[in-house]
Amino acid sequence: MLRQRLQSALSALTSILVVGTLVAMTPQVAQADELPLPLPVPNSCDPGPWYLTQHYEEFAPADGPWRVAPGDNLEVTVTKSRTIEVGAQLTVGVSAEWAVAKVNAELGISTKVSWQSSVGLKTNTNSPAHEVTHVYYGVFTERVLMERKWYPAGCNKGWPYSLRNFQSAMWVQFPKAEGFKKVSMAMGRGGLGTPGTTNPPAPPQPQPVTSVHGLADGTLLHATDTKRIYKMVGGAPVWQATCDSGICDSQPRPTYQSVIDAGPKTPRNGSSAIDQRGRIYIYVGGAPLHQSHCNSPVNCGRPPKISDWSIDARDHMNLVPADGNLVQGWNAGNATPVAQTVGGARLNFASPQEVIDTGFGTDWPSKVVIVSDYSFNNLGTIPADGTLVQGTGGGASTPVAMFVAGSRINFATPEEVVETGYGTNWREKVRAIPSRAFNEFRADIPPEGSLIQGIANGVPTPVAMMLGGARINFASPQEVIDSGFGTDWASKVRTVPTRAFNMIRADVPDDGTLIQGTGGNSPVAAIIGGARVNFASPQEVIDSGFGTDWASKVRALPARAFSLIPDRIGDGTRVKKASATSQAGIVGGAKVPFASMDELIACGFGDKRMWTIPDRVWDALTTKIADGTRLKKAGWSSEAAVVGGARVDFYTEAERNDAGYGGVMLQYIPARVWDAMTTRIADGTRIAKSGWSSEAAVVGGARVDFYTEAERNDAGYGTKPRQVVPVRVWDALPNQIADGTRVKKASTPSQAGIIGGAKVPFASMDELIASGFGDKPMWTIPDRVWDALPNQIANGTLLKAPDSSTVWRMLDGKKAEITDPAGTVWVVPQRILDAIPQG
Repeated sequence: MLRQRLQSALSALTSILVVGTLVAMTPQVAQADELPLPLPVPNSCDPGPWYLTQHYEEFAPADGPWRVAPGDNLEVTVTKSRTIEVGAQLTVGVSAEWAVAKVNAELGISTKVSWQSSVGLKTNTNSPAHEVTHVYYGVFTERVLMERKWYPAGCNKGWPYSLRNFQSAMWVQFPKAEGFKKVSMAMGRGGLGTPGTTNPPAPPQPQPVTSVHGLADGTLLHATDTKRIYKMVGGAPVWQATCDSGICDSQPRPTYQSVIDAGPKTPRNGSSAIDQRGRIYIYVGGAPLHQSHCNSPVNCGRPPKISDWSIDARDHMNLVPADGNLVQGWNAGNATPVAQTVGGARLNFASPQEVIDTGFGTDWPSKVVIVSDYSFNNLGTIPADGTLVQGTGGGASTPVAMFVAGSRINFATPEEVVETGYGTNWREKVRAIPSRAFNEFRADIPPEGSLIQGIANGVPTPVAMMLGGARINFASPQEVIDSGFGTDWASKVRTVPTRAFNMIRADVPDDGTLIQGTGGNSPVAAIIGGARVNFASPQEVIDSGFGTDWASKVRALPARAFSLIPDRIGDGTRVKKASATSQAGIVGGAKVPFASMDELIACGFGDKRMWTIPDRVWDALTTKIADGTRLKKAGWSSEAAVVGGARVDFYTEAERNDAGYGGVMLQYIPARVWDAMTTRIADGTRIAKSGWSSEAAVVGGARVDFYTEAERNDAGYGTKPRQVVPVRVWDALPNQIADGTRVKKASTPSQAGIIGGAKVPFASMDELIASGFGDKPMWTIPDRVWDALPNQIANGTLLKAPDSSTVWRMLDGKKAEITDPAGTVWVVPQRILDAIPQG
């Protein structure tokens, strides 16, 4: 019978109490509480080292107790034959998993524990007079609490707030030896305090307690049906894990677990306790705040002593203070502001009126709990995800808002609050805070790494990740997983109103963000000027100022989203060549280099951040300012538009506005660059007369008007950008197509060269090439314009045949041979030259 009991008990040894739950008897990790923001994937973070904060031994009974009466002697023998060998993957921290080998390497422990015993284990116990001794058989274990801080260089880059909770904690507990433990108690003392195993002495017993309300702090209670020992702390019964360290210093009063459960759930505000480590706590909103001192006005009172486990497991306590409690820190006569607890954090008040406005009444000073400045500052300043707040002050209120990873997302309607998951009773969940504090929180933009999803009228948006101040929408669950959010990504998504979702800039992260598409085929790139600048090598990343630790700053996003980011650096961006001191501004998509800092400042780039780009990228940037760009000459009032690559000046504001440039971004360029720009509109440009419906193409420097849309479209200009020019500029454009222009009739394959103002048709491509027009661009003109072109070559034009050195001068439609040509000699087909009479 004893053997069966023992085997059953030894089977139970494969589980040991760890922070109030059963886990396998091997080094184990208790899941830390969820943080108010999602952690990035571990391979992109740089956690600090683990450090030991608590270390002590515990005893886990497997059989017993055997009671040895005062003055008696008892021999206990236990014989067993059993091998225990267990191992497991350990889960560490909040949302990251490390392999067993990594935990072993960092903590220096084994995940497998095995031993075998087949000999009799014996103990002989003599109980002294006036004492009763309990003998237990079990396993001695070691419990270690490890914590690690997180300062991930890339995980929270640019995070503007203090991340006091950005850390991981874990319990490690494992067997060390098996054997007996003896507990002797003077007659009239309570039992062993390990949760669930207490067996205090029987008579004499006080009358059972039927209500814990009104019991003095320090009162011991024994729940006879669950064999648990409780101690009253701040009016609440707190479960004790042990009677060591003088915790059970009085006779426990019997009661039942139902009475315990009916009592207060947390200690009252301002009450205190001390644990076995000697740490003193003051309770605020049901949470124990560790005090660094008890100097006046911090009043620690006479704190009841409780077990370390009670604090660590938060039995009958809150993990963080409940909302709506007032607290103030003091040290050496210096006080912090008064603050209220909201979402596990503190929000400081700036004036007594703010305290009153948020609903604490004019008697608010009597509600303030005084604590040490250390515990006050450790509360942090960022309410937890999902906290509902509303700013108030001066008789006015802000919108209701929810917190998402440290940012507030304002609601526009009550329906938005309900749809986001707060229920129809959402109003009772709203916490009033000062409008000033409300407005100090970053609005609308959750921090990097947040997963969000909009919802409206029951219809959800795509899930999106926050990256560099922008939302990157996912197209599939696999994209979310590939971006490092794990297969449990759905649990990390925060719901926001669709309206708020759509207000967040989409697709393009902030400048300076390092990105890479998932799948391994995308290069690393930096966002510069709202564009994706790809790097060709790690050295280029370093040379561009991202440091040797650049890899830790790279953020993964779907390859699809990566490819959608534009690769043209935006106008107004200040860039620098990596290997030189050269700087430029991006104007109209082009690189406009500055010859001096004076030029740079005069063009308005002095206060703009400088982004270093690889030499390869610098050299590849175009220097041609795009059509449609509005320019201003630095240091002057002159303005112009770029049309067909040319500078088209505006003489008046009316000209500028009539041409449609009044609302276009004005960009400054150095006077040197302004003066060097051509004023000839490039051939092939489609132009329109300001204030008129007239349109034309520039061909050979001339304005070739379109009389109808069909003419325009047949000439191939229907899809070209329409550039509006002032009436003055339109009227000043010549009508004669320049010599050397290659033209084509819209309705036929006929081509010609303009020579001496006349149309010289080519009968074949051989003629065209032989005449030197083969490498010239071909411009299509309306049939009407083709037909109207003159056939007689202008006086003074010099001509020659392709295979002849003889030069001829035209005069009144006739040719005359010359021996001393001066000027451009045009090559025409022999056929054309032969047809011209000699005179």
